[in-house]
Amino acid sequence: MSAGNNAAGGSAESDLVPKHKSSSIIWRYFGFRKDDVNQSDVLCRSCLTKIATKQGSTTNMFHHLKQHHRVLHEECMTMRETPGTSQSSQNKPKQSLIADAFSSVTPYESTSTRHKEITDAITYHIAKDMQHCLDVLAVASLGTCSAAEAE
Repeated sequence: MSAGNNAAGGSAESDLVPKHKSSSIIWRYFGFRKDDVNQSDVLCRSCLTKIATKQGSTTNMFHHLKQHHRVLHEECMTMRETPGTSQSSQNKPKQSLIADAFSSVTPYESTSTRHKEITDAITYHIAKDMQHCLDVLAVASLGTCSAAEAE
């Protein structure tokens, strides 16, 4: 297919915007018109041909590159096999382990105001949550005692 078959209406490659929250390397070669806010019409950046896709599937995009832009397909496949080249690994920071998060903090001095505020808040919430448990136990024990006295 040539650029004459495109559905972009003469748009230049630079007028295409990337897919929102994309993780596949294939999206470097495809995009959407700026006015396509729903991102429904996938366009090839090289020839601006509209590519049929279904629910985010990238199969037809890989097939289009393989059939019509062999050099780009080989480049894409090389990047796909290279660790750290996908957009998802470049955009997302790695989450730290919880043990690392706790080991990297500086504790408050036990005499500081902030230490006292945090301790008081934790104590209050534990006591508040325990109140419900104690109420249930008291009602349950009252029910048992009154049933025993009734006999």
